[in-house]
Amino acid sequence: MAEQNPVGLVPRRRRRWWRWALAALVVLLAVVWFTRPSWYGVSVVVTRAERGLLIETVVSSGRVLAPARIPIGAALLGTVAAVEVKEGERVTRGQVLVRLEDDEARAAVERAEAALAQIAARKADLQKRRGPTARELLAQARAALAQAEADFARDTSLHADGVLPEADLARARTALELAKSRRRAAEIDARAARADGPEDLALDAEEAQAQATLEGARARLVQHTLSAPVDGLVLAREVEPGGVVQPGATLIDLAEAGDDRLVIEPDERNLRVLAVGQPALASADAFPDRTFDARVAWIASAVDPRRGTVEVHLALRSPQDFLKSDMTVSVEVEVARKDDALTLPRALVRDLTSVEPWVMLAIDGRAVRRPVAVGLRGADAVEILAGLDERDRVIVPDPDLPAEGARVRLAEDGAP
Repeated sequence: MAEQNPVGLVPRRRRRWWRWALAALVVLLAVVWFTRPSWYGVSVVVTRAERGLLIETVVSSGRVLAPARIPIGAALLGTVAAVEVKEGERVTRGQVLVRLEDDEARAAVERAEAALAQIAARKADLQKRRGPTARELLAQARAALAQAEADFARDTSLHADGVLPEADLARARTALELAKSRRRAAEIDARAARADGPEDLALDAEEAQAQATLEGARARLVQHTLSAPVDGLVLAREVEPGGVVQPGATLIDLAEAGDDRLVIEPDERNLRVLAVGQPALASADAFPDRTFDARVAWIASAVDPRRGTVEVHLALRSPQDFLKSDMTVSVEVEVARKDDALTLPRALVRDLTSVEPWVMLAIDGRAVRRPVAVGLRGADAVEILAGLDERDRVIVPDPDLPAEGARVRLAEDGAP
């Protein structure tokens, strides 16, 4: 009896074989696809270094600084009588800004003037009382003394001869002593009557003290009027009439007239390239479309230890009317320039801030790491000093950047 095959057995086996074959083909294609970079190469975009102008700059933000900012304050306690200026007003040197109530100060000046006038009247009276009287009395006293001395000498001689009794000689001696006493008194009066006598000296001392008191009173009176020490602009008005002010408190904030300056505080790492005289381009944040030229005028001799920055002042090439004190500005200082530099975009140089920057090159179908030496560093490009020439193909960074030694192939839009 002949053997019979099950119905549909062959078609099932054929279908099973095709399924396995299709699965194997899918696996094979997947293996080929995922291993493609190792035998076909990773597609990369490359570029070359180019020669051209390269400018290295230091970019920093800062503010506008007036030539000098002067706080005007009172030197004494007082009440504000009037404020003569408004914010934003331009003032000239000597112009009155604030007046304080000065009734007491004026009264003190008047009292000092009256005391000085009284002393002057006393000196005038002394001059009137002076005259020839003292000198005449002195002359008379000296003549009387001379006569008394002559009489005493005569009487002494007569007494020695026995002609004049002792009593008469005693009267002559007494008359001589009295004459001497009167002469001494006349000399004292004469000295007192001189212009450099004690009374004059006392009046001179009183007058000097009264004059000093008057000058002090006038100085205090002047302190009740606050004036502008320089031409300038009123930035702030911190007081109103009727307010009580304390000594040293700022009443008016004044900016001195003159050319504005810019002050920036770049990182201290830029000290090696910053120098006085370097040109700069600036713009105010409020007017970003209006740029203006400046130059480095001063670099601080010390670094801020807390922030690690250095203060730099820049002078404007020409006045800018739209600038205002403390306005925020952005400044780009040109620290170096080279007309024929071999340059490469900054993004292509890896570890640029380290001591060993490098680039990835495409050489004979392989990714090769190449260390480079860099020079000037511009905003978008850096100068290559060594390690690269214009023929080298530099791989543009990509998220799928190949590792060193990996096989690479140039993309269609890459360099040939």
